Amino acid sequence: MSKPSVVASPGFTLLEIIMTLVLFGIVAVIAASYFSAGITRTDIPVKQLQTDASLQLVLENMISDQQKKFPGDLNGFNGALGTPGQVQSTYGSGSSYVVTDQRFVCPESNTFVTNTSAYQFLLVTIKPEVNSGVSLSYLFSSNSANVNCNIPGSD
Repeated sequence: MSKPSVVASPGFTLLEIIMTLVLFGIVAVIAASYFSAGITRTDIPVKQLQTDASLQLVLENMISDQQKKFPGDLNGFNGALGTPGQVQSTYGSGSSYVVTDQRFVCPESNTFVTNTSAYQFLLVTIKPEVNSGVSLSYLFSSNSANVNCNIPGSD
């Protein structure tokens, strides 16, 4: 009689299965820690883009209002912009903004004047909120050619 040959079973041993699970667990922990920082920061550029788009919309609404309602009157438009430093939503279409600066510019001497007699150009700067570092500026121009740069009280 011949001795029967021993055939190995075609499965995995318990030790091989445990080692494979441990190895996959280690790789998963490393991958999760590597990608988690990138995943949690993906909303920052999206929020920044939304803020920039809302500021652009505010500025476009201001430009349209100035051209339609105040084409030659920057003094009137300056008054319609509101008080600098206060949160407003007049031109925001639902979003709020802050006018941080509004000054009349004297184009001949390149100085900023506080007297409204030189009303050919009005520089307006807006921000999404008071403490934000993001801002957007625009130089509004009037159809009027009245420019007087020799005004006492120039900054």
